[in-house]
Amino acid sequence: MVEDGWQVADALKRSLERLEMRVVGPAATSAEARQLASNIVLHLAIVDVNLNGEMAYALLDWLHSRGTPVVVTSGYEDLPESLATFAAILRKPFTAAALEHTLRQVVKLPP
Repeated sequence: MVEDGWQVADALKRSLERLEMRVVGPAATSAEARQLASNIVLHLAIVDVNLNGEMAYALLDWLHSRGTPVVVTSGYEDLPESLATFAAILRKPFTAAALEHTLRQVVKLPP
């Protein structure tokens, strides 16, 4: 999970753990995310597109090139069309129910 807002990261982590997902992170920067993910196989990545002013496009491409399904989170209305190649885009603010719905479309979750 890559999210620079600690409150959002904490809520997101708790939501993912309630869905019985093991969370790696949160990472607040692309560099931190790459370091955390470089030696493990990820089954999913959730990445905020704007990390404290750093656009995470290179990180998204890196994760995608590794075959990792990516859910992009963003408060932006207009995002580059290139992001359509990722598993899903989740607009902020989102609810736990919207997160679960999106994740069920991307990965197999326990019932």
